[in-house]
Amino acid sequence: MVNLLLAVQLACKSISNLVTRVPSPPIKTSSTTNSAATASTATSAEYRSMKRLDELSTIVLRNALRFTGKFRMVKAANDDALRRQSNNKSMNEEYQPGVLIASALDSNYVAIFDPLDGSNNADAAICTGTLFGVFKSTTATTTMPITGHTQSQTVSEQEETSSLPSVQREEELIQYILQPGRNLKAAGYCMYSSATILVFTIGRGVHMFTLDPQINEFVLTNPNVRIPQRGSIYSCNESNSEGWSNGMKSYITTLKTGRGESGIKYTGRYVGSMVGDIHRTLTYGGIFAYPRDEFYHPNGNIQLLYKSAPLAFVISQAGGKSSTGEGQDVLDVTPHDIHERKPCFLGSPDDIDEMKKYVN
Repeated sequence: MVNLLLAVQLACKSISNLVTRVPSPPIKTSSTTNSAATASTATSAEYRSMKRLDELSTIVLRNALRFTGKFRMVKAANDDALRRQSNNKSMNEEYQPGVLIASALDSNYVAIFDPLDGSNNADAAICTGTLFGVFKSTTATTTMPITGHTQSQTVSEQEETSSLPSVQREEELIQYILQPGRNLKAAGYCMYSSATILVFTIGRGVHMFTLDPQINEFVLTNPNVRIPQRGSIYSCNESNSEGWSNGMKSYITTLKTGRGESGIKYTGRYVGSMVGDIHRTLTYGGIFAYPRDEFYHPNGNIQLLYKSAPLAFVISQAGGKSSTGEGQDVLDVTPHDIHERKPCFLGSPDDIDEMKKYVN
């Protein structure tokens, strides 16, 4: 666990540097330029920038984990099925970066990483983040002969492909990691914004570190973080509200009008980068909500295994609560696929309890 956390903080320093150096895509503003062509060029450039940043972040994280000598990698798992179903969407909406899976050499632990959540926000200088979750292997007594790299090896795509485990071994490892969030042994995120902040838990409280650029080290700034019992901020994508259930619509209306249990009129804040929205919720309290909607996200839109579950684990360790909005805690849901999506509500305990009275 120590080696894993050291690798994560090492990788996050480099990813933070990459994010701050990413160039904005070229956008032509001349009045004589065809608007459709301009939009297409901008979208294509933004897509390439986002994809390249995802790839670089994955390489950095993979190298940091290999450098410990304790982990072996399985290739990034791409959400190809979702892309095939997204023919009517823009490239930005269609692109789903892969996630990284690591196995400890002794097979006791498996970890899953989202190297750069919110990469489509990087060109606009909006916060992005790295997420991770660590599980005890369901077959900890069995050694899995997964082929890896030595520290001296490069990370070219040709070499990476040639050293991948067999399909059977890969599927075996995926099955090991398909566990409910309640089984997590460690989880956390690193947010790249006006400051680079690393937040993690090993099941005994939540601790927050800030990257000091003077010494290039993470410094403990907030030990034993606790989420407020109740907040006054709600965070959700209200553009999907037409497809929400009546209960969800009623709940948000109650918050906006100040007719809730607290008697306080809530403020809406939504970044669109989950790490950013959850970090604000953890700091100030309130609720983050991404319910299912019947038009665009009938099954929810947040990936359970490597986004909802690790963040729910962090929130719960800080005294908060989570829910699917359907009578189940996010931490109790067992995923059946790496990219499975579920409705997600995270936040202050009083806010989650109040939400459940409307959304169930």
